[in-house]
Amino acid sequence: MGLRQFLFENEAVEGINSASDYLYIKVLRFMLLIVNSWPRKEIGEPESPKFSAFVKYFYLVVTVLASAGFILYIVKHNSELTFLETGHMYIVLLMSFIDVSRVTTLTMSTTYREVARDFLTKIHLFYYKDRSKQAMETHRAVHKIAHLFTLWLVSQMLSGLSLFNLIPMYSNYAAGRFSGEVSKNSTFEHSMYYPYPFDTSTDIRGYCIACITHWIISYLCSTWFCMFDLFLSLMVFHLWGHFKILNYTLNDFPRPSSKVEAAKYSDEELVEVAARLKDCILYHREIILFTDRMSNVFGPMLFLYYMFHQASGCLLLLECSQMTAQALIRYGPLTIILTQQLIQLSVIFELVGSESDKLKHAVYGVPWECMDVKNRRLVVIFLANTQEPVHVKAMGVANVGVTSMAAILKTSMSYFTFLRSM
Repeated sequence: MGLRQFLFENEAVEGINSASDYLYIKVLRFMLLIVNSWPRKEIGEPESPKFSAFVKYFYLVVTVLASAGFILYIVKHNSELTFLETGHMYIVLLMSFIDVSRVTTLTMSTTYREVARDFLTKIHLFYYKDRSKQAMETHRAVHKIAHLFTLWLVSQMLSGLSLFNLIPMYSNYAAGRFSGEVSKNSTFEHSMYYPYPFDTSTDIRGYCIACITHWIISYLCSTWFCMFDLFLSLMVFHLWGHFKILNYTLNDFPRPSSKVEAAKYSDEELVEVAARLKDCILYHREIILFTDRMSNVFGPMLFLYYMFHQASGCLLLLECSQMTAQALIRYGPLTIILTQQLIQLSVIFELVGSESDKLKHAVYGVPWECMDVKNRRLVVIFLANTQEPVHVKAMGVANVGVTSMAAILKTSMSYFTFLRSM
């Protein structure tokens, strides 16, 4: 009972004054504040402009230097790296590229912050829950889903970065490298490798400094990686809720009060019908406009994210195909986590497409045959605008959903099979 109360402690809408008061939004805010990606100024929270600008550029420098350092290390030590180490470095390098892209396109973007502000102050279902009974039910359902998904993704992030850093530490401990001097034939294993200006292979002090640095970089990398996914997923959950409310409204459209067969709306009813139709059309337009803005802001992120999964999926499968205990322990969990993230994000986006696809049937189900010519024209316009399902697009190229996910997984398997045969 205690866990249930913790999960849904703010399930009741009473006492909630804004979307930012919900627990899952507070968790998201805390995580994004660390990487200076929360729209503090835009939603009226106090913020120092100079400090904020400094932190943005500091993180940009950190991510660029990290990527450059990984490239330099690969070039310098390419002949010395084992197969497992080479694959590991390329995966880390790909992750660092994703971090650089997210810092430049999101953390430093004013457009992203404006979209985030509008979600938190306008689009969140908190501001629509009083439209109808169905709207309140949808709001509660999305609220619970968002809570559970936030807790799941944060725990996944923390467990993933912990495994990433603890496995090499345990390997060092099991090999006895912490018990005394490390011989030249036995060096410390790291979670990532970087051309430090001091010895991190045999010197315990250099190893400790590098290990602490790697934990910090891993946490920042995981935060950029997972928390933007979380923020985007929460927006998608709420868009799905909006389409669900709109479908409820259209399916519950009032019929003529007259019980006569083939009855028409009265003049008074036609006024109400016109007002309902206009409200639904404006509501639909508001959802579409926000979806388009989301695609414009997050499109580059999603495009590069899919490219990353295409490349990393192949590399991780290649590493795991060695079928050694070391390879499976080190890369098995990472393969499962990244594949699962790709699947869950794609399935979440598919929710919007499947729910918006029902709109055309709901619009056609409106009793248009009972309306006058003017209102029928409104229905025709509305029906024309709902023919295509709504999808968030990656750079305007591909719809984000299960189709793209299946193509990526299939291509990764094909590349893996080809490389394995070589």
